[in-house]
Amino acid sequence: MVLIFISTCFHDLLHLTYIIIISATYHFAFQQPHALLNKINAAARPEEQQRLSKITANRSLAAYVLPIRSVGVQGDHRTYSYACALSSSTAPDWDALSFLANLIPRICHNINRVVYILGPQVVHPVNDITITYLREPVIDTLREVDDRVMSVLHNNGCMNNVDQMPVVLIPIHFDRDPSQVVSIPSILRSVVLRPVKSADFMTCIAAVPGVHIPEDVVYKMQKAAEEVPGISRVLYDLTSKPPATIEWE
Repeated sequence: MVLIFISTCFHDLLHLTYIIIISATYHFAFQQPHALLNKINAAARPEEQQRLSKITANRSLAAYVLPIRSVGVQGDHRTYSYACALSSSTAPDWDALSFLANLIPRICHNINRVVYILGPQVVHPVNDITITYLREPVIDTLREVDDRVMSVLHNNGCMNNVDQMPVVLIPIHFDRDPSQVVSIPSILRSVVLRPVKSADFMTCIAAVPGVHIPEDVVYKMQKAAEEVPGISRVLYDLTSKPPATIEWE
């Protein structure tokens, strides 16, 4: 089940958003240097800077900081940090996205998860949340989504491809018209798929589509989840443990 901490610090989110945007457009950031570019270069090794430049030169990436916090791992301690959501107008390059999922939390210590938003590129940032309580309708929605995506995994013979796959419901409504945000409240929620590979569950890596799990199965799970009423988008968690935990809470 899901327990998500909601951010109330606008300044913190704004600062993180600037860094994430620069990271996602790193190749072009040199044309108009920003002070935060130094923060990225300090966290990334020269070869990582080169790869980041290549990835962002060849792909149209949008990056957003979601206004929610979840549990992560830092040393021997639990932390509560934000999630970064990536989106693209082109087909996802899962190897490149996995690289970004590893690099971004090192650049931004207040980020402990990197997720990819499946489907069309998200155009507008999300600045508020759908008010959510742990009540029967919300629980029923999550149960139905979980049943549908696990059925897809089972029916395609992929149950042994992952060691665990939490299915998470988050209070985020994407693709809202900015002109109506004030007058029309956020009402939908989104789903996060979190398939992982782990030998002992003390650490884990995200199951990468096309490597650990067939890419077409991921899209079938996306379709199955999106057919449930009340679902906005489906996201794929690409974060290792650490810095993220396996479960979201």
